[in-house]
Amino acid sequence: MASIETPDDLFTDLEYSSYELEGLVLMTVGRELEYKGILRYVRMVDLSSNNFSGSIPTELSQLAGLRFLNLSRNHLMGRIPEKIGRMTSLLSLDLSTNHLSGEIPQSLADLTFLNLLNLSYNQLWGRIPLSTQLQSFDAFSYIGNAQLCGAPLTKNCTEDEESQGMDTIDENDEGSEMRWFYISMGLGFIVGCGGVCGALLFKKNWRYAYFQFLYDIRDWVYVAAAIRLNRLHDNLRRLLFIIFILLKIEICFKLFLFLMLNHDIKIFLRIFIFIFL
Repeated sequence: MASIETPDDLFTDLEYSSYELEGLVLMTVGRELEYKGILRYVRMVDLSSNNFSGSIPTELSQLAGLRFLNLSRNHLMGRIPEKIGRMTSLLSLDLSTNHLSGEIPQSLADLTFLNLLNLSYNQLWGRIPLSTQLQSFDAFSYIGNAQLCGAPLTKNCTEDEESQGMDTIDENDEGSEMRWFYISMGLGFIVGCGGVCGALLFKKNWRYAYFQFLYDIRDWVYVAAAIRLNRLHDNLRRLLFIIFILLKIEICFKLFLFLMLNHDIKIFLRIFIFIFL
């Protein structure tokens, strides 16, 4: 089994006064279970490759004697706890492949004995805190965070911060403009509608003129529709008459061909006179 060598003086005796958490209370299946005096002995927590969701509990930072913490490949969200810097005994911290967001806490730079750090494939943003410890890791420890910048990444923070600031200003301006647009549109509607309704309510002559105008519009629409319908009716009658004439001509032509083939012109003339006369 592989092991990580640590300095001899890294961990002191278990009976030191910096522990603030001496017990743990768990609620499971409606029962309350309390564990006392054992958390000081916890040195490794590996909860990777599960379906845990929610945020990382801040109480986890009270495990000052913890050396290895692996919460990778879960569905954790929210920010990395600011008090994580209290876990000064950490040698390995893996929070990769989650949905963590926000900036990397500055207190992470206090983990001076950290040998392995993996924050890759999250949604972290901002500048990586400047410290000898955090900049000693390669870029693979921070890869997969599109909005993260600063050493050891090659992404320049100055340009990104300026662009983010400009984007924020533009979004605020756009939101303000849209808000004032809707306010002015509502006020305009109220003033316009109130002015028209008020004028019709208090001015009798205007009220009569307005409704007379509406009646005139109604009559004009009715007359125009009637004229259109009459024209359509006349055109339809003409069309039906033309179709009827064409059908007669077609019948006569076919009959003429039939009688011509039978050499009986007299019968054709009689039928033609009967149809058209």
